[in-house]
Amino acid sequence: MTTPHSSRLRLPGARWARHLSEPKLFAAGQEWDVIRVEADLGVRAVRLLEASGTPLGPVLHDQTNDQAYFLVPPGSARTWRHERSRALGHGSWVVLAPPGWEGGLLRWMSDPADSPPHTPTADLARALTAATAQSDTHTGPGTHPC
Repeated sequence: MTTPHSSRLRLPGARWARHLSEPKLFAAGQEWDVIRVEADLGVRAVRLLEASGTPLGPVLHDQTNDQAYFLVPPGSARTWRHERSRALGHGSWVVLAPPGWEGGLLRWMSDPADSPPHTPTADLARALTAATAQSDTHTGPGTHPC
């Protein structure tokens, strides 16, 4: 049986991803915390981070609930304060897909095999602030960006 991902030759630095062959539920707060945002806001933030040359850690898009999940350093959830986002740390659980995953409704925007283990939280906060401002200028009250 073949698995629906193509990363067998790439070994990610993150221990959690090394032997993963299908999506799995993981406890946050150990190797990473997660910042969850709406996917459209997450895409804007990813583009801004990439354009600025900022190290971008793994970012997962869950198409089921249209959310983006940024992996950030463990402990970040305790101090995270940013509108339109939710920090998931110790006591939270997150489903992550293997590197290169191509099956189902989970997609990596920034694959763990091609990125550092985390996105720096200060950089992510700046990118989300800028992405929120972009979102607010492109959509008026009561409108949807799609």
